[in-house]
Amino acid sequence: MPSGRFMRIPRPVQATLAALLLLATTTASAAIVPTDDPGSDCVAATITTERTPGNRPYDERYCAVNEDPAARATCLRNLEHRQTIAFFTDRCGAPEDGAFVSFNGETHRVLRQSRASHPDVTYAGTYRGDGITVRVLPRKRIARSEDGAVYRVDVAIEADGERTTIRGTYDSRP
Repeated sequence: MPSGRFMRIPRPVQATLAALLLLATTTASAAIVPTDDPGSDCVAATITTERTPGNRPYDERYCAVNEDPAARATCLRNLEHRQTIAFFTDRCGAPEDGAFVSFNGETHRVLRQSRASHPDVTYAGTYRGDGITVRVLPRKRIARSEDGAVYRVDVAIEADGERTTIRGTYDSRP
């Protein structure tokens, strides 16, 4: 090809390259990955989100405690079948005990700093703890009954200079 001329890239290839660039940029900036809180087994309100491929390294680390390869494989299969992750809960504790948020394979205790006035989403508000700030913002009611409520929420997390907002589902039903 003569110098000074550029090769024409077909549009489908351009679209694919643009998508890959966007994916690489998104992946690189996604330093906060919500992970399951292995806390108590009480029937507490939780905030869940969808499991993503970004959870795989944390699932592998969680299942690595099984020394038997068959048990480790079973653990990973069981986690892969779960479509959601419960990453925020108060573990049935008193409001002054705070709540627990789990990301990047670690669970952090956070204390409520301010309460947002919301009739159904008891977690609405701002929490802080150990260099972490969490804001729970109710967005849209999905369901409400005598047993509790389900809402679409945004959970904004700031930790170690990273920020992300996770779309989640708050569920206070037993």
